[in-house]
Amino acid sequence: MIKTIIFDLGGVYFTDGTQRAINIISEKYKLDKNIVADVFKGEIGTKYRKSQISNDEFWNLAKQVFGITAKNEELNEIWLSGYVPIEGTVQTIQNLKANGYELLFLSDNVQDRVDYLTARYDFLDYFKDGVFSHLVGTRKPDIKMYQYALDKTKNKPEECVYIDDKENLLLPAQELGMKTIHFKNAEYLNNKLIELGVDIKAKELND
Repeated sequence: MIKTIIFDLGGVYFTDGTQRAINIISEKYKLDKNIVADVFKGEIGTKYRKSQISNDEFWNLAKQVFGITAKNEELNEIWLSGYVPIEGTVQTIQNLKANGYELLFLSDNVQDRVDYLTARYDFLDYFKDGVFSHLVGTRKPDIKMYQYALDKTKNKPEECVYIDDKENLLLPAQELGMKTIHFKNAEYLNNKLIELGVDIKAKELND
């Protein structure tokens, strides 16, 4: 029986702001999309997500690679503003919380983005706890990230399900014995949760 549900954030709870930023920056500055993606998802992005470099250091390095002179604040706003809550996922999480499930998050993230999204959407209140890459100094798919999430719960791995929009990032969770769901959209998520015996129905209010 599933007792704990662990959510990735970007691409599951929020829209994929990183991919949106890659698309906008590559188009706006006439850059190769693969080069832009490598900055966000490669070594420079990894150092930022592990809190090894600051926000300004990240963008300064990025601009060196891109060969542009834009303001860091403008680039940062392009990235952060792309994260918008997925309405269907939020509703599912609200129902799950009301139904007594333990909700955790597991996210490659940075403090600047967490602060921005918390101020705008106050999303952390839905979760009992979770793991951010910048606080633990590593990122997915390092299996230690997933173990850190399991350390947050008293439930067994087989009583946990991990949800991510990137299929390859489900593999470490599976190795640890967790159930997994490859997120495609909120409706698909709900169907997969139901298959696992999870109660996703909203509780009816008493008159």
